[in-house]
Amino acid sequence: MAKLIATPVIEDKFYIVESHGSKVGTLKSFESGYIFYNNIDNTETLYKDLNSFNIKEKKSKTYVNDTVYGYQTNTEIAYDKSLQDNVPIYKKTATSQQYFAAGYYGIKFPRLGWSDAFCPRLNTLNDYDFIGPFKNLSDAQLAIKRQG
Repeated sequence: MAKLIATPVIEDKFYIVESHGSKVGTLKSFESGYIFYNNIDNTETLYKDLNSFNIKEKKSKTYVNDTVYGYQTNTEIAYDKSLQDNVPIYKKTATSQQYFAAGYYGIKFPRLGWSDAFCPRLNTLNDYDFIGPFKNLSDAQLAIKRQG
């Protein structure tokens, strides 16, 4: 039998075990080793170590954020994308009522002065003077410096 593949769910404590791409059981650590619970024949097998298994590295989830008219958003999927007064806008969920502006901006707050922002609420841009959108933070910060 080929080595079973164990994918960690909880590092060094609990694993999902597969063979030929199908789940065949689970592996759980205990004081003196590991218990393999075989789902195929409903058996339990004790192991002193993990040498009988190929340990698969746990993948970290990587997300790619959506764009609106070429400007980054802070969400995986942007809904109701449109352009309003040259500002790319979107919603974070299909049912949301709140719009956000894609990209980087400089916003002038009354007491704080100019500040950079990534994907601010559209209401914020409607309430304050702003510059943007910009495709990256450094461009936004350079434009803010030019504002004085």
